[in-house]
Amino acid sequence: MLLKYSYAFIVMPGGIRTLDELFEAFTLIQTKMILHFPVVLFVKEYHKELYERIRLMACNESISKEDMEPLFLTDSVEDRVKY
Repeated sequence: MLLKYSYAFIVMPGGIRTLDELFEAFTLIQTKMILHFPVVLFVKEYHKELYERIRLMACNESISKEDMEPLFLTDSVEDRVKY
């Protein structure tokens, strides 16, 4: 239900449940159950290691480089809204 009426997924600093929702969104994007769905990691310092891990997965071909396309890392509210 979290994603049913959403146009984007903005991930704020959180815990395990937040990560669960993030990867659920990625799974739905990857399987094309949802289309054109941006995923924003908000607060660079908090999410930088997670972002780098996901990027490393793409570099190692554990996921496709296209799986990285909806992901955006920012500290800027204005950039988040534009994305």
